[in-house]
Amino acid sequence: MLEIKEWFIGNINPITFVYGFIAMFGGVARYLRGYVDGAPFSFSIFAASSFISGFGGWMFATLGESLVLPNALLFVMAGIGGFFSDQTLKFIFEYTQRKL
Repeated sequence: MLEIKEWFIGNINPITFVYGFIAMFGGVARYLRGYVDGAPFSFSIFAASSFISGFGGWMFATLGESLVLPNALLFVMAGIGGFFSDQTLKFIFEYTQRKL
């Protein structure tokens, strides 16, 4: 069990969790914008949207990290990726397909 903890600490950059957290805020902002525009509020959709936005923003920031972009820009990419989560995931998929 100790080996897994040591691997996790040695190989996972803790800042990547911050990217996901910022991305979740981007997704929450998008969801609440729809609520203000008249869409009904649903907690289950809100929670799912937050989770998916966190993943999309994390992926977008990780893409920027692999392209060796400045750290400040990575936080912006995380927020934007969270706000546009479904479009972000589509962009990353198309980008990786072109690279392969």
